[in-house]
Amino acid sequence: MRPPRSLAVLAVLTLLFPAPVPALQTDSTRSAATSQRPLLAVGQTLLINVFVNRFDAWALREDWAANAGSQSWSRNIRLGWEWDENSFSTNLFAHPYHGGLYFNAGRSNGLDYWESATLALLGSWTWEYFGESNRPSLNDFFMTSIGGIALGEVFHRVGATIRDNGATGRRRTWREIAALPFDPMGGVNRLLRGQWTARGPNPPEHDLGAFLLRVHGGARIVADSITDSVATLPVAIVDLRYGDPLRRPYGAPFDVFGARIMVSSAGLNALRTAGRLFGTDLNRPAARHRHAFAVNQRFDFISNPAHQIGGQSVEAGFYSLWQLGRGFGVRTQVFGSGILLGAIDAPGAGFGERNYDFGPGAGLRLELGLERRGVTFLTVHSQAAYVHAVSGASADHYIGFGGVELTVPIVRRLGLGVHATHFSRASQYSDRPDDARDFPELRLLLNWTAASRPAAAQTR
Repeated sequence: MRPPRSLAVLAVLTLLFPAPVPALQTDSTRSAATSQRPLLAVGQTLLINVFVNRFDAWALREDWAANAGSQSWSRNIRLGWEWDENSFSTNLFAHPYHGGLYFNAGRSNGLDYWESATLALLGSWTWEYFGESNRPSLNDFFMTSIGGIALGEVFHRVGATIRDNGATGRRRTWREIAALPFDPMGGVNRLLRGQWTARGPNPPEHDLGAFLLRVHGGARIVADSITDSVATLPVAIVDLRYGDPLRRPYGAPFDVFGARIMVSSAGLNALRTAGRLFGTDLNRPAARHRHAFAVNQRFDFISNPAHQIGGQSVEAGFYSLWQLGRGFGVRTQVFGSGILLGAIDAPGAGFGERNYDFGPGAGLRLELGLERRGVTFLTVHSQAAYVHAVSGASADHYIGFGGVELTVPIVRRLGLGVHATHFSRASQYSDRPDDARDFPELRLLLNWTAASRPAAAQTR
C-alpha cells in the first residue's frame, strides 16, 4: 500500500460528489451534516481506492498498481494474507493516515463513529485484495483500519474545532484551509456543499469542553548508548487535551481524548493519541475527590535515532482527581492495556525494507499530575510494555518509558519547560544474543499554553 504518493487525487475524487448544503445538527455522535449519506460514503471510500490505483499506475507507473486485475484478484483471494516488508513510517503512520480518509468519508457524510469504522475496514480490505497485484498484507489491513479509526476520529474532531461556521471573510477561509491536512475528506465535501461560506451553528465537536493546548519549542538532547554519542536537535511539540473524563459525562467515542505530536529536524518523532471509547463515573460529579473508569483506544507512533515503537492498543483503567485546596489538585491515571498489534525495531530481524518486528502484547501506564486551577504544570509518568514477535525475529521485547515534565510560568501564557525522560528496552532472541538499550533524553523548551478552567487531564 503506497497512499502517501497519491493523496493529490483526493480533490479530484470528491469532485464527483456534489451535494446540497444541509442544515447543521446537534447529535454529538455524528458529523455536521444532518442528512446521513451512507451510500455516498461507501462510494467515496471505494473510489478513493480506484483513483489511488489509477494514479499510481498511470502517473507513477507502479507495476503493482498497473498489474492489478482479475488474475491478481483471484490469486489474492485464493492465497490470502501475508506480512509485508514496508518501512516503519509507511506501515505505522502513512497507512493509518490513509485509513483516516476512509473513516472520514463516513464522518463527513453524517455517519457516527461506529458506522464510519466499518468504512475504514471496507476501504482497507478492498485495497488489499483488489488495489494492488501483491498479496494482501495483514499488517497493512490492521494498521490502516484500526489505526485509521483512531486517527480519523481525532482528526475529524480537530478539524471541526479549527473550523468556525460563524466566521466570515478571510478568517473563515483560513480556518477551512488549516483544517484540510487533518480532515481532507471533510474539507472538500464541505467546499462542494457550500459550507466553506455558509453561516450557521457549529457541530458539537467544535466545542472542546475543558481543554488544554500547549505548544512547545526548543531543543532536545538525546544520548545514544549504541554509538556512545550525544545529539542536540531542535524540537517542536504540541499537546492537546480535548475534554475532561472527570467532568464530561460519556456521550460518544472520543468525546474525550489526548494527543501529542513531536517534530524535530529528524522528522516526525512522535504521534500519540488516546480517545475514550467508554466511560462511567465512580462517584458523584459534585464530590470533592473524583474517580472515573474508562476504556480508551490508543494510537502510538514513536521514531527517532534511538528507537522506533508503534501500534494499536486498547486500555482500561481509572482517572482520579484529588482537590488540595487553593486551586491545587492532583490527577492520577492507572491503565492496563492490550496491544492488539505492536511494532518495535529489531535491526537485522526483519526482511526487505523491514527492520522491525510485529506482534501482540500488553502494557501498564501510570501518571501523576500536579495542577493549579485546572492547568497541569508538573507530570510524572511511567509506562511499561511487552511485545511478543509473530512476524520478524523470534523474540520477546520488554519496553520501559518514563520521565518528569515541568512547566514554570513566566508571564501570561508563556512558560519554560524541562522534560527529562528515559527509554529502556530488553529484547530476548531465541537464535541470537539478547539486546539491551538505554536512551535518556532532556528537552529544554519555551511553551505557550491556552486552557479552559478546568483543563483536561493529560494523556501521554
